[in-house]
Amino acid sequence: MNNVKPKTEERNDINKYREKKLRRKKKIRFAVFALVVLVIILIIANWRTVFAPFKDIGIKRGGGGFPVTLPGSTQYYLGEMGENFYLLTDTYLYTYTSDGAEIAGIQHKFQNPASVSNSRRVMVYDRNGKSFRVYSRTGEVFSNTVDDIIVFGQIGNDERSAVITTSTRYSNYLCVFNGEGRQIFRWASPDEKIMGVCFGQGDKSVYASVIGEQNGELRGSIVKFDISGSGSEVWRTAIGERVTYSLELCSDGIYAVTGSGALLLNENTGEISALNSFTRPINALPRTDRIRAVIFRDSATNKETAVTYDNALQQIGSITPDDDITACDISDGRLYLLIGSRLYAYDQSLNETWSCELGEEYSNVKIINGYAYLLGYNTVQRVQLQGR
Repeated sequence: MNNVKPKTEERNDINKYREKKLRRKKKIRFAVFALVVLVIILIIANWRTVFAPFKDIGIKRGGGGFPVTLPGSTQYYLGEMGENFYLLTDTYLYTYTSDGAEIAGIQHKFQNPASVSNSRRVMVYDRNGKSFRVYSRTGEVFSNTVDDIIVFGQIGNDERSAVITTSTRYSNYLCVFNGEGRQIFRWASPDEKIMGVCFGQGDKSVYASVIGEQNGELRGSIVKFDISGSGSEVWRTAIGERVTYSLELCSDGIYAVTGSGALLLNENTGEISALNSFTRPINALPRTDRIRAVIFRDSATNKETAVTYDNALQQIGSITPDDDITACDISDGRLYLLIGSRLYAYDQSLNETWSCELGEEYSNVKIINGYAYLLGYNTVQRVQLQGR
């Protein structure tokens, strides 16, 4: 029996093999092309996040040094952006490296500028105006205008930001924007006024303290909203006749300070885990960083008293300096008080751990990465901390 194939049949088999191989190559090329397109689409959709770590590589370093001479202005605000600091004046936003080198000077064109910041961005808004702008260290990221007058603003932990505005129809509006300036959430109540706002973990939720009236009595609440999807109200906790002064996300929950006391709430359920009461008016509220403190003023003696609290909001320390506290800040479990021409550091129990004679008086202090940045009459000075 002859098993040898005819030449025509052999050629057909070879052609089929070549066609099969060619189809396989085309499928591989198409798969690679589709993968490349998908990667490009993802990069375009998330380009701010992808390139954020590299955006300041081109910043010119050096040329700094302290003291930094203040630009000519009638008012200054000293703020922080990660390891860097910024100055907000009545006309410009100036950003600086930690060594005092100017990174950028940007005109904001607002009548009544105010600012809030995180480690990467600063939002400048026009109080009693309708516009706000968000900046990186090097320049403007986006600007936006809302329909109503801005009362105050807040910035998230990453790229989201919020403004609270007046309204003719409602008490006021809470508007949340993404990193490109697009509004992604809006909420208003016909009978409650928003007093404070803070963002949750990953900026996926937002918390608002509100105050309203019921049967002739004040009614305060703290509300959590989901802004990552449905935009719905997740929980609402009544806090009585309490008007909040500050609202803050901490490692152990949502920390609210009111005129009559402080509360700590579970961020997932809204359950109140700790609370206390105040008997003196609040004079200043430093941020929380492993230590909680409130500065009170005693109306009888006209003296200021700094008080610290533990995680159960029980008092653990108290000091009353002889002179007024000019400014305060908290960093890495230490409370820093600027009193006269000296800067003091205290532990959680308010035991003095370090102090420094500054040589002159300053109006504000920011503690950043082991240094105290001090706002003076015409300079910003830097002092290295000791005894941390």
